[in-house]
Parts: sequence; C-alpha cells; structure tokens
Amino acid sequence: MRRFWNYITDKRQISMRDRASDEVHWKMNISPIGLWGGILTLLLIIIVILMLLMAHTSLLYTIFPSYRTQVDRMHDEMVANVMRVDSLERQIAMTIEYNEAVVTIMRGSTPTLKSSMASDTIRYDKSLILPTRADTLLRAAIESTTGDYSLTNTKTVKSVSARFISPMHGTITRDFDAPDSDFDIVIMSLSGENSVVAIADGTVMRSEMINGYYTISIHHADGYVSTYKGLGEALVRRGQRVNSNAVIGRVGTTTEAGNSEATASYMLAFELWRDGSPLNPTAYIDIEKATVGNE
Repeated sequence: MRRFWNYITDKRQISMRDRASDEVHWKMNISPIGLWGGILTLLLIIIVILMLLMAHTSLLYTIFPSYRTQVDRMHDEMVANVMRVDSLERQIAMTIEYNEAVVTIMRGSTPTLKSSMASDTIRYDKSLILPTRADTLLRAAIESTTGDYSLTNTKTVKSVSARFISPMHGTITRDFDAPDSDFDIVIMSLSGENSVVAIADGTVMRSEMINGYYTISIHHADGYVSTYKGLGEALVRRGQRVNSNAVIGRVGTTTEAGNSEATASYMLAFELWRDGSPLNPTAYIDIEKATVGNE
C-alpha cells in the first residue's frame, strides 16, 4: 500500500526541449494524483459551463428537443382550459338553440337552422327548415285535448313537505299565530300520557331548565329544528343523538282555570323551525295524532 502511495504521489518532470540544441525551454513537476485531479477539475468546469449555457440559451432545446419548461407547461394548461371553455360555450349555445326551436314550434312557426362555424363566434344562417310529417304529428299530439302528450293533461306537481310524527298524543288547544309572535302550538294530552317523543332523528342542541321547566331543541335533517317547552323532566342531554319516536322528556301538570272541579292536564308547547324561520307545525306533524281543538 505504501509503495502504491509513493507511486501516485512521487512527482515526475514534464519538460519541453529544443530538438537541435536539447535546451530545456519549459518544465513542470507533477505527480500522477495531481494530474488526475487536474483532469477531474477541468471536467467539472466544462460541465458547469454547459449547464449555464443550457439554462440561459436555447442550447438545451438543441440537445433535448422534447424538454418543456415550467412556462411551456403553464402555456399548455392555459390552451387546454381555453379549449374546454370554448367547448362549454358551444354546448350552451346548442342548448339555447334547442330551447328556442321548441318555443318557436309551440308558437306554430317553423324554426330556422342555426349552425356553429369554425370560430369562437356563433354565427347563424337563416336557412328555412321545412316541416316534416313527424313535426306535424308531434304538434297535433301536443295540441290535442286527449292523449299522453296533450298539454291539457299536464298535472301540477305539488311540493311535498317533510312529515314528522306528533311529539305527544293529544289535541292542539292553541294554533300557530306568527303575526302575534306565537310560534308554538300547545298540545294537551287527553289520555293522561305525559311522555314527549322526538318527531324525527336528530341531535340535541339544547336541554336546559327555563323558569322552572325544561326546554329541549333538536336539530334534524334538511335544516329543521324542533323545540319542546314546558317539560317537567328532561331525559336527554346536549349533543346526544336521538332517534325518531324516542322519549326525550315528560311534561309537567297545570291546573285549568275556570273549572270549579280543578282537573290536572298535561300541556306541551311545541315549535318547528327551518333555517331560522318559524313554521306552522300543524302542516308537518301527523294530523291524525294531533288535531286542532276547534275542529
């Protein structure tokens, strides 16, 4: 090992001599390891110079024709987005064209042909489309007073509201009256049952005592919130998940005024809200289980 080390570190003399006089004009002492180091350094310098040239000139594209810079990739994405927007505009224009043609036919006229040219602007040629036998038959079927395609047989679609079970079996003794800020209805139990149930699946938002009675609010799907007031006992806590028809509390007893033979009855004040607006609960709860008292 030492012998090898001495071999690569011992200096050799490189000189330039005159062929005629054998006079030494230039000489240099260098070891093999120094020679290799010089060659490696020169290669590194050449690589750095090439990298600088490729970064700041078009030499990189000459060596690698398929090379794409970040700017090129952004340009390609922009072009693709523009093409998608243009395609969407054509689809919208075709939909508008179709709707206008239907309206024209329904008015008893013949639509004109609208064609998209090979440009970003939709242009129209007002070529007349001659009516066909199929157009005539379709119009006759629509204008007829009978048949599956007759406009006279069109049925009005009624909006279907959510339906909930009654929070308590009984009779409604006070109706919903939004102008007087009576957002609740009062349900009186007739069977002596004082259990209050959740009208639908939901999560308890509030369960607290107010003025000696418990108030429970439950958040349901689609933004509905039900509130139960006048409870003598609460069986759920805030954050608890409850199922439809699950007992959440029990109402207390009140004495009816004007009755000489004071009788006790169970009363529940019930509210229904959606997205911060009060709703009339009688339009949503089961009418068979909770009917208006004056009916």
